Parts: sequence; structure tokens; C-alpha cells
Amino acid sequence: MSTPSEEKMEAAHMALALGEMGQAAALYRTASELDPANPEAWQALGMALVKLGELEEAITSLEKLVALKPKDQLAYTSLSLAYGRAGKIQEAEEMAGKAKVAAWGGDPTRINKPA
Repeated sequence: MSTPSEEKMEAAHMALALGEMGQAAALYRTASELDPANPEAWQALGMALVKLGELEEAITSLEKLVALKPKDQLAYTSLSLAYGRAGKIQEAEEMAGKAKVAAWGGDPTRINKPA
């Protein structure tokens, strides 16, 4: 038996496969609202929003992903991409660095922001 969030995720995946990015984003948004602890929903929502050019909401979604998975390489890589697309180069580089640390098995949460 699927949860309502899982059902929304499946419907979003289908919309994405059909090229309906706006519908996919709306469904991913609903899935993340139904289950705010689901990192896959935040990841999918953030990347759909990047593709739609809704960069500030994408960044917010991907920051929630990083909060849920603070040692995950993909979370930092995705956030870096969103920051880069938004023209926030310093933030993008910081997240890319954290992604590398995570890839090497380190703890990106221990890296401080540059002064």
C-alpha cells in the first residue's frame, strides 16, 4: 500500500516522463508537503524547479534536501547547480566543494563558510 506522498511521487515521475515539467513540479511540491522528511521529494522538486527556471524556490527546496541529508554528495551537487544557474557563484562554489568532500567520505558539515 502506497502513502499519499508516494502516490504523488509516482504521478510526478509520469508527468516528467511525458514532458510535463510544470505538472511534475506541482506534484513533487505536494509530495514534499505531505512528507517533509522525504529527501527524494525535495531533490525531485528542486531539480524540476531548476529546469523551469524557478531558481529561488529551487534553492529553498534543495537547502531542505541538504538539511535532511547533510553528508550527501548529490544534495550538495544539486544545490550547487541551482546556485550557479541563479548567478550565485560564490555559493555554488562552496556547495561544489562540499560535494567533493562528501564524495571523498568526509563530513561537509564541518566546512565553514569563507570569511
